[in-house]
Amino acid sequence: QVELGEYPTSYIKTEGSTVTRLADKCINGGSVADFNSTEGVMFVEMSALHDTLTDRQISVSDETLSNFANIKYNTVTETIQATYVKAGVVTADMSFAVSDITDDAKIAFKWKLNDFALWIDGVEVATDNSGDVCLADTFTTLNLADYNEANNLYANVRKLQIFKTALSDSELQALTT
Repeated sequence: QVELGEYPTSYIKTEGSTVTRLADKCINGGSVADFNSTEGVMFVEMSALHDTLTDRQISVSDETLSNFANIKYNTVTETIQATYVKAGVVTADMSFAVSDITDDAKIAFKWKLNDFALWIDGVEVATDNSGDVCLADTFTTLNLADYNEANNLYANVRKLQIFKTALSDSELQALTT
């Protein structure tokens, strides 16, 4: 297989026609029983495929813009960003500037009432100690995109975990190191 671009791609059998590979989707990645909207941690070990000035994100939500938690590469500001939204209102929004989004990173976003934190590669890089959370059983879906499957996650994902409880600082440090 010969690669024309600056990053590797997967083989798509075309049988003489042109075919475009669709984005990966997370199907049956969990249910309301697997997520905790009142407290939890989203952890991902990943790197962006390349920098195309396109935001990429992972979210757990109720499949609306009203209630979600996400981690995203914000390519306009060259940051890793973590956001929590309840009833359409941003209750936590933290970001950390990175030199290259194509570098591997271990990222954890913790949420709990008045206790939000963003950890990257073993370091707590941002906190927010005031903010509300959704009611229990609000989050129902995990997406490798935002709530409506826009801003797909074009990235190399090595590990993705959702924890149903907010981890301690020492647990978050160990997880992201």
